[in-house]
Amino acid sequence: MTRFVGICQYDGTLFSGFQFQKNARSVQDELEKALKSFSNLSSRVNCAGRTDKGVHALSQIFDFSVEDPSRNINWIAAFNSYLPDDLVVTHVEEADSNFHARFSAYERSYVYLIKVGEIRSTFLRNYVYHVSKPIELKLLSKELKSIIGTHDFSAFRSSQCSAKDPVKTILKASFEERDNLICIQFSANAFLHNMIRILIGTLVEISTNADSEYTITDIISSKDRALAGKTAPANGLFFLGAKYKDIQNTNISFKKFFDSL
Repeated sequence: MTRFVGICQYDGTLFSGFQFQKNARSVQDELEKALKSFSNLSSRVNCAGRTDKGVHALSQIFDFSVEDPSRNINWIAAFNSYLPDDLVVTHVEEADSNFHARFSAYERSYVYLIKVGEIRSTFLRNYVYHVSKPIELKLLSKELKSIIGTHDFSAFRSSQCSAKDPVKTILKASFEERDNLICIQFSANAFLHNMIRILIGTLVEISTNADSEYTITDIISSKDRALAGKTAPANGLFFLGAKYKDIQNTNISFKKFFDSL
């Protein structure tokens, strides 16, 4: 049995998420169906970040095991010949037998796109969160800085979150702005379920209201979900990738992503 690691991109609009769900379309199911069409798949496909319905990925890392793989397979071409148009594999290589896309990762990165303006964009509707009120960028910058570090993020987790430990370490929290498009990056050792989307909803509420009663620091200290903002839409969220000790080029840089917009 041989272990492989792959990288894929997908538009999450029509997916129920990465993880397999009965009677719903998932990225995991599409990858596994493709693999079974040209190989002896002997494991489930694991991923670095289990994205929810509507969330996109630019560099989703996944792993799988195959019995007696042919040395003549062009893995990328084989995958993409069976995959739908909204999912593409960009890289495949052999990995250590103990490699796991989720548990071997030591850092994960996401970006969230916000389009500010009175009129929403028809063409960007599946990829940005439209905010009609002006966002105070200095206030946004200040609040983002307060997120960095190790904190208990109980106030920023969904009611369905099953993580045992709400303490996470945020390594980066920053933004770039161009023509009313705000791109916010988060990097951390791990995230709670809906954590980024709740952070975004809270940041928007605070940065569009200079008289907001609470700051991010206040809400983190409270550990009270009721004090945080609403959960921002899934469509503005993109998984950039993860980092590993022994595998390189498994994430898209924030600058490269923003410059491509």
